[in-house]
Amino acid sequence: MSKTITIIGSLNTDLVTLTPRVPSGGETLTATSFSTGPGGKGANQAVACARLSRANPTAPSSITVRMLGSVGADEFGPEMISSLQSSLIDTSSITVAEGQSTGVAVILVEENTGENRILLSPGANHSLLPSSFTSLSSLGVPKPDLVILQLEIPLETVLQIIKTAKGAGVDVLLNPAPAVKLPEDVFKGLGHLIVNESEAAILTSRSVADVEAEGFDWDVVTSEFLSKGVKNVIVTLGSKGAFFQSSGVEKGVFCKCRESKESCRYNSGR
Repeated sequence: MSKTITIIGSLNTDLVTLTPRVPSGGETLTATSFSTGPGGKGANQAVACARLSRANPTAPSSITVRMLGSVGADEFGPEMISSLQSSLIDTSSITVAEGQSTGVAVILVEENTGENRILLSPGANHSLLPSSFTSLSSLGVPKPDLVILQLEIPLETVLQIIKTAKGAGVDVLLNPAPAVKLPEDVFKGLGHLIVNESEAAILTSRSVADVEAEGFDWDVVTSEFLSKGVKNVIVTLGSKGAFFQSSGVEKGVFCKCRESKESCRYNSGR
């Protein structure tokens, strides 16, 4: 039986500069390289779902991955849509916001450390308003089996989508990034919560230093989310791996990263 995953979120063009180091104020440096490409947490989630739903990039799948978002009436918009379509993602629910630019992320990456600094211009991503997501059909037709969200679109819009999805019995996965404090009722009945260390700290009113300390007990944090009504919690830990706990299970499970440290750094929420 076919399933549908709807991702609602950000669509950005990434402008990436690789640099020996970040320049100081008033300083000019020669960069190592520059590249552009599709990005945004929403688009990244959609591509990940599309790839995981197929044995290879062109193989048929019983899972439809649908992207719902907004791009600007500029040169970046068609490029974004074309990129998603190349991953066999349904883009029919993406709108073009007239008079708006497509979201842009200017990213500086230090080549020796891999650390990055990002300046985000939301553009058309902020044209997604709560009033547009009050009905089940606003989540896409046919009704999705899972809605995936992050926080690069307006927070009030995300909260409304969660309310609508829960009311219709649609499972929700939330990656609250970039992290902000959330209303407690968000967690009640939430199917899946994925956070990294700093996001977990913010959402549980802890310091980042505390949760990054050697030997920190992640059961304490995941159990806190579960007690609020979340069904499944994953904490991504960069090169260390990830920690998973599910409701009804006394202890969580730590999964070590099997890839290189740099690969894990970029693919595990760091």
